[in-house]
Formats: sequence, C-alpha cells, structure tokens
Amino acid sequence: MKDDLRFLRLWDLYSPLLTATQREITDLYFNYDLSLGEIAEQKGVSRQSVSDCLQKSRKQLEKYEEKLGFARIVAEMQAQIDALRKE
Repeated sequence: MKDDLRFLRLWDLYSPLLTATQREITDLYFNYDLSLGEIAEQKGVSRQSVSDCLQKSRKQLEKYEEKLGFARIVAEMQAQIDALRKE
C-alpha cells in the first residue's frame, strides 16, 4: 500500500513523461482499480505484458524522481507550509 501511494505521487508528477501505453495501463491499474487480467483483456495482450509494463513504468518513474527530485521538493515544501500553519 505504501509503495502504491509513492507510485501514485510519482505518477501524478511524471506521467506525461511515460509512453502513451504506459500511461494508459498504469492509469487503468491504479486509478480505475482494474486487475491485470481485465487490463490484458481490454488491451488484447497477455497478463504478463501488463505486469511487465507496470514494473517498467515504476522503474522509469523512480529514475525520473532520482534525477529530477520533484516529489522530494514538493514534500519539503509541504512540510514547511505545515510548520508555518502551526505557528
């Protein structure tokens, strides 16, 4: 669950950098809560190819975060905003 939340944060920031197919499959899986089998049937591919796409997308998003660091910056800014609100 924690990994899924992290993935969704990264997806919100970096999904435009994924291929159209990666974007569509990750959207169907995480935002529409479809199973691998349902996505595979809808796309006309195997469950394994859907799983491979999800795994590749996760790695790609992690690479983007490693290089660009937007999620870290957003988290730091949110922490600063929260601290200011408490004052």
